[in-house]
Amino acid sequence: MRLIRARVALASGLVAVAATVAGVVLAAGPASAGSSQVVLVNCSGDGQVRPAGYDIGCMPSSELVTGLKWTSWRSVAFGSGVLEVNDCTPTCAQGTYIKYPILMVLWRAGPWPKHPGQEYFSRLTWIFTGNRPGRVPAAQTFTLPSSGQP
Repeated sequence: MRLIRARVALASGLVAVAATVAGVVLAAGPASAGSSQVVLVNCSGDGQVRPAGYDIGCMPSSELVTGLKWTSWRSVAFGSGVLEVNDCTPTCAQGTYIKYPILMVLWRAGPWPKHPGQEYFSRLTWIFTGNRPGRVPAAQTFTLPSSGQP
């Protein structure tokens, strides 16, 4: 019974996030044919489109996203992958990465400073679809830097 309630709660949360993001997409409108795609800025400051992985903390980091598969990439991007979290036991250098499945949403596209006419995603939300680390909430949102370094 607990599992059913947990799945219903997760589904409700996903619907709420999707509705919020859909509102953002509708407000933004479609991109013009001549415009470039919105990018995700990586740790070295380069813009990426549909990357297979992303290092949220810029190495040396204890969290990174791998195996990303994107279903949509417009003014909002939707994908799924695996969040790998270092347990830092006994130390971070000797730790083991534990894997957690996630859905990932990139949003709030805006002008990318020093890149005229180019937009970048300034927000990332991941939603755990199974187990999650410790007392971490089912969904987390992060502000992304435009320069690559947090």
